[in-house]
Amino acid sequence: MMKYKAIEQTVQAVQITPDIEMIAPDWLAKKMNTEEIMIDRAQRDGAISVIGCTIYFNARRYKGSRLVARIGDYVVKDSVGRLNVVRKNDFDRLYKKEEV
Repeated sequence: MMKYKAIEQTVQAVQITPDIEMIAPDWLAKKMNTEEIMIDRAQRDGAISVIGCTIYFNARRYKGSRLVARIGDYVVKDSVGRLNVVRKNDFDRLYKKEEV
């Protein structure tokens, strides 16, 4: 049996909300500008609304991999710049706000 220990690290995170384009931190906005992150939208009752975002990775290195975040999920950037999507319930369990 293998044993594993969780690695504690400080991360940057932002919760996906309907107004994510207006509140996005710089690191997320830069990824949106380069189209590494695309905002997902849907038409509901004649209006277009944000339903989440998709993170695209280098097609050669990751063979076209992508992660999908929905409203309420968090996009987490770790200490080496890797992005991940964490569901709200998991985020609340795994992370606590760092005191400045």
